[in-house]
Amino acid sequence: MNQKSFLQIFALCAFVVLMGISCWATVESLHLLLPTWPIIFFWAVSVIFFVVASIGSKLIVDSFNQQIRVDNRSWRLISGIVLLLLFWVCFSLPTSTHTFFYRATIKDVAVQDIKSTTDKLRMLLDDGVAKTIVDQDKADFRAEINRIFTNFSTEINSPGNEGWKDRAEKVIIELEGKLGKIQRIPLRDNSFQGRQKLIEAMRKQVDELTESHIKSVYDPRLRALTKGYDKKVVAENIKYFDAVINDIKKNPKSVEPTPTTARHLSEAYITINERFDVIKKEIEKDNPKRAKDIESQKILSKVSETERMLSVVDVWKDFFNGRFAGRGFIFWIMLAALVDIAGFIFFDIAFARRKD
Repeated sequence: MNQKSFLQIFALCAFVVLMGISCWATVESLHLLLPTWPIIFFWAVSVIFFVVASIGSKLIVDSFNQQIRVDNRSWRLISGIVLLLLFWVCFSLPTSTHTFFYRATIKDVAVQDIKSTTDKLRMLLDDGVAKTIVDQDKADFRAEINRIFTNFSTEINSPGNEGWKDRAEKVIIELEGKLGKIQRIPLRDNSFQGRQKLIEAMRKQVDELTESHIKSVYDPRLRALTKGYDKKVVAENIKYFDAVINDIKKNPKSVEPTPTTARHLSEAYITINERFDVIKKEIEKDNPKRAKDIESQKILSKVSETERMLSVVDVWKDFFNGRFAGRGFIFWIMLAALVDIAGFIFFDIAFARRKD
């Protein structure tokens, strides 16, 4: 066996090994995307497509080889480029990259996804989202009443006023628009101490009316925001996610995330978004600005981050949208490309044409 024959045999073996790695990665990617399809089908398609892409690379190499006679060099070049674009750039390279990236990052993505989703579920379980909103509304209402009443105190304490004048009355009328009927307490003593007693008496009345208004308006709103969904389902999801996180901590080599975990996450996304929609609809009746804040807190995607990682199409979309910054996606593209290109090179060597 001469040296050239040995080189061709070695190149053929290397090509088969590299093709096996590339096709395995493609099969894994397709199986993640279509788990119910038979794996043998993916293997057949992957091998055939890789061989066709390799033939495309050889057509390109032969079109530039001036040491052999080649008919229609330009057509061979164009055909080779088309084959590479269709069977490598559009199929083999994206799927291989997806598998490498998925295996390198999926556990971190899942853990982060589970933790953030669980935090939102806990807020729903404890009525935290609605309670935060209603508590803020209560605080804003109290602050507004205090601001208005401060104007009343200022008018009563003004040295230029003698008793309860038109400006003070105007402030009380403004308060009545928010609290209902307010009893007027006459100023019997125009001294500083007398004015303070009047302010304290009015303050007490306004505080009582304020709390009564809050109890009649905001407490029912809280009940409206927290009814109508099954908290038992939310609690079960939280329990499941806590168990998954504990399993990952105890066993770093665990197979998580499983398809069941991905499905649970997507279901949790739906529950969270539905609750935020209910809250937003209730809030925007009185406070459109805060309703926009609620909308911004929703989970924009209907499918969980973990489940999106199963799809080669979604992963590449997310990459082009800049969602994988800092996760080394470019590295995995380069690795997948180098494996395939090395395979093409060995294919060209194994089936190189001799000089004519």
